Amino acid sequence: MESHGPRYTSRCSVCGNPARIFLGSTSYCLNCYNRLSDYLAGVATPTNDSYQILALDSKGHTVEFSVERYAFGTRSIWTAIEQISPDDPRKGEGYVGRSVSIAVDARRMTQEEAYDALMVKVQRLVGHASMRAVPIALGESGETSAKVGGRALYANETGVARIEITEQGEKSVIVDGQRLSAQQFMDMLSCFEGFDLCWQMRDASSEPPEWL
Repeated sequence: MESHGPRYTSRCSVCGNPARIFLGSTSYCLNCYNRLSDYLAGVATPTNDSYQILALDSKGHTVEFSVERYAFGTRSIWTAIEQISPDDPRKGEGYVGRSVSIAVDARRMTQEEAYDALMVKVQRLVGHASMRAVPIALGESGETSAKVGGRALYANETGVARIEITEQGEKSVIVDGQRLSAQQFMDMLSCFEGFDLCWQMRDASSEPPEWL
């Protein structure tokens, strides 16, 4: 009996790099897929769509982001992803880093303009802290905070969070790159007990709120 191998390969069928996009039985890396999508849509492919962005967080620390582009038709999504070293101790405390995205229509904005707009958005979001962390002193109870890795996390008056649901159905909230459970998120907000909570849902690629 004839044996059939896997439908998809783990390597790009064009250049041999690790594949990320699978169309039918053909596999592509992100760069080759973007070039194909641009060609079919009749738009120019950037000479370089892989960039690094350096931004300052609210404490003045430099944060490095790697930028990637995902094209579909004349539109593309540019995303800056915070780079975290494998030995960063925060990873053991649920730190997943921050990501910032913008949606671009190639008919209205050049890729260079898109990159500039992404840099501005990264700095606005990274430069604003949505919570503050205080080391838990010996004997401190911290009832109005979330406890993560020996720190008490308190919500600031304004903030941005991202809701995530895992394949296992676990719900979490990402705040300043820190993954919090639903209960931890409520614990962090409890420092404002008695206050009204107003919210506004935005797509990840939308412009930041005016107060940022």
